[in-house]
Amino acid sequence: MGPRGKVLTSLLLIVVVILAVWQFTSPVLIPSVGTKYLSSQLYASRGSWVLLEVSGYGRIFLAFAIANLTYPRTTLPTSYSLIISKVNETSPSSYARGLTLKITAVRIQDNYDGSISSWAPSGNFPDAVQATTLFNFKTSANHQLKFTITYQLYEILILGSLVDHSTTQTFNITQNVV
Repeated sequence: MGPRGKVLTSLLLIVVVILAVWQFTSPVLIPSVGTKYLSSQLYASRGSWVLLEVSGYGRIFLAFAIANLTYPRTTLPTSYSLIISKVNETSPSSYARGLTLKITAVRIQDNYDGSISSWAPSGNFPDAVQATTLFNFKTSANHQLKFTITYQLYEILILGSLVDHSTTQTFNITQNVV
């Protein structure tokens, strides 16, 4: 093999490595689960919302469900579950496998004393993204909690993925604490 063949082989290997890294760093494509998490009181006891996200390649309906995992008391930490799932999607292009999201941050703020609880993701989730956090209330009252969720919408292609856009959504719930 001459110098020209070695250069072409090296370029081909570089392209293969770049494509492999691009493929393996893509987020997991979460399947559409319909209203599985919206209709269950176990997952949505404090509220649920469905939002439409429009990308350059299609549309996706995302479901956000917030639930209590423990009974809210002032003397004990209260645990909340936030589940984000894909209700359905339309992906018109033939080279796109679907749309998915990657959570970058979740923040819960209490309007009474301003205390904040934050969560950052650490892994991939196969069915729906779930963030569980503990929250400590300072006094007994009706508290309004503001859940702020930041995520990136991805188009999953046949090979690799593309970031479409980043979004921050805010949801308010009222929690009676005794």
